[in-house]
Parts: sequence; C-alpha cells; structure tokens
Amino acid sequence: MQSTGASSEASAADVAAAMLELWRSILAGSTKSLYALLAELDLSMTQMKMLHVLAERREEISVKELAEELGMSLANASRTIDGLLQRGYVERREDEHDRRVRRVGATAAAREVVDRIDTARLQGLEAWAQRLGPEQRTRLHDALCALPKEDRA
Repeated sequence: MQSTGASSEASAADVAAAMLELWRSILAGSTKSLYALLAELDLSMTQMKMLHVLAERREEISVKELAEELGMSLANASRTIDGLLQRGYVERREDEHDRRVRRVGATAAAREVVDRIDTARLQGLEAWAQRLGPEQRTRLHDALCALPKEDRA
C-alpha cells in the first residue's frame, strides 16, 4: 500500500484494492491463533458465523431468516443449529404465533465464545498495528475514527 504522494480523489475500486491488500496483510499474521481457538472450541467457520449473527441480535430470529442471512439452505442451517443447541450455545423455541416456525437465539455461553473469538481477532490486529510506526498508527487511527459508524440490527 504505497502512496504516490500526489493527492487525487480515489475511486471506490482504488479504496477497495487498498483495503484488500491491508486485509491480507492483517490476516497473514492473525489467522493462526484464531484457527487454533476454533479448533479448541471445536467450531466450524459456519458455526462461528452463525454464533456471531445470533450474538449481535437482541431478539430471536427464525431459522429461515437466519438461513437467508447467512446464505445457507434451511436444512444446513437447521443441522448447524442442532449442533450448537447440543453444546448450549443456542436456544430454540416454537414461535408463539405460528407453531411451524422455530425461533433461535444466542445463550450467554454463545456470547462468551463470541467474545473469545473477537479477543483473538483483536490480538491479531494489535500485533499488526504494533508493527506500524507511531505516525502511521496515529494517521490510521484518525482515518478510522472519521469513518461513519454503522448501526447493527
């Protein structure tokens, strides 16, 4: 990610390419500890994604909605939920208005697991940021703080 020094308006494609290069650089040193944690927790990437989606929500979601959000088949989502349910990471219940609908939500144990995963990610990001010089860290921090914050569901 070298800057040419010339100040011109960056296209969305330029920004995306620079972000991808940055993303690859960050991931190069941080995925090993994340994968080790997932192995320790015996979680697949699909289960991790599902736990994140559920933990970010304040309310339960239908299995169908969850499958659609994750781009999964309903059958695959149901199997994944079954595995998480057996381990105490998910609660599942019948919808009070439609008995055919099953609703799921994250348990406190799931939120703890997501916190551990996020902590492992944060440690990888900190290790990467430590390799930057003080001025680079300050400029990056200022740029990141200037970006709009997105509200989550």
